[in-house]
Amino acid sequence: MSTLLESTASSDQAAGHRVLGRVRAHLPEIAARSAEAEAARAVPADLIAALREAGVFRMSLPRAWGGEQLDLVESARVVREISRADGSAGWTVQAASMAWFFVRSLPHETLANEVFGDGADLMLRGAIAPKGRAVRVAGGYRLSGRWPLASGSFTPDWMLAGFVVEGAPALPDGRPDMRVALVRPEQATFLDTWDAVGLRATQSTDFTMDDVFVPDRFTGPLVGGNNIPAPFYGLPYTATGSSHDAVIIGCLEGALEDLAELAATKRPAFDPRVVIGEDPVFQEKFAELHLRTAALNALLEQTGRVVMDRALAGEEPTAREWFGYTGGHQHIHHEGIRLLNELMTLSGSSGLYSSHPLQRRWRDVRCVSQHVAGNNGSLRRLGAVLSGREDVR
Repeated sequence: MSTLLESTASSDQAAGHRVLGRVRAHLPEIAARSAEAEAARAVPADLIAALREAGVFRMSLPRAWGGEQLDLVESARVVREISRADGSAGWTVQAASMAWFFVRSLPHETLANEVFGDGADLMLRGAIAPKGRAVRVAGGYRLSGRWPLASGSFTPDWMLAGFVVEGAPALPDGRPDMRVALVRPEQATFLDTWDAVGLRATQSTDFTMDDVFVPDRFTGPLVGGNNIPAPFYGLPYTATGSSHDAVIIGCLEGALEDLAELAATKRPAFDPRVVIGEDPVFQEKFAELHLRTAALNALLEQTGRVVMDRALAGEEPTAREWFGYTGGHQHIHHEGIRLLNELMTLSGSSGLYSSHPLQRRWRDVRCVSQHVAGNNGSLRRLGAVLSGREDVR
């Protein structure tokens, strides 16, 4: 009988090591400038440029098109390390690099020749949720709407927008005809809407489009086939949750480092003779939080490896494997909140100050946990599969 945590070797770790090696050179500066980024509500442009040069925005794209072709586990490691330095930088990288998954149904010729014809160092921004409305016209669609949460403090090369085709017959499963479009950024208007409790430097703003013509070749079904030649893109829909998990785990690891610094210097208010790291109760709780965080990372990597190995073999994950993977997203999102709450409690009053990075990590994880990836119903589906149901979807 297979288990949820079967582990096999990565298909290609060398590219992941190369990207990580280049990224690590920038992590100290990213961490040092977190407060600057938050105050500006944008990851600094020079840091975005450095990360782009390091290859993070092309890391999941096919080698045939100039990408690094990291799989979902390897790319999550990159996101996790950036997020340990700063959650907003990590979220920006995961959003821009993984969103290509959602345009995989566009025609191969469009992607290969018109999108990636000059290489893969492209910046993508947008919103997959089908908030737009389009009417069918000769040669394409006329698209209008307002889309929320288009993360990225940069000027993109392309915009991604989900939409519903008005007047189209329902799909065989009863859903409306939902599609996705790639458009140029000058066709969209960005609105300054992102003033949120966490991930403040991600510029996850709204954008609008008004009666924009989108040719057929720049659209595809929201849930459909795959025309991007790399195994990652052959996974079922919603495969990118591991990069969301990586932001949470990176923030947790950073918070543990913050707490370790406090443990060596902070003295209890009513016993200045010792530091809190000498307290056996603190020590045991700190160790528990460290191991629980490590367990979340193990869950992410092992369930991700199982489904990625299926993709490498050209196979579909079993229901048990897939809901183990997506149910893991739900668990990591909510357990991450619990862990950050406990870390904040251990920090005493120190973590409450705006000058301390721990409070920023706390807010960032709270913000990530609101995402649909962490509220996807997969734990219920996994429970149904584990209970013997074979028809779970």
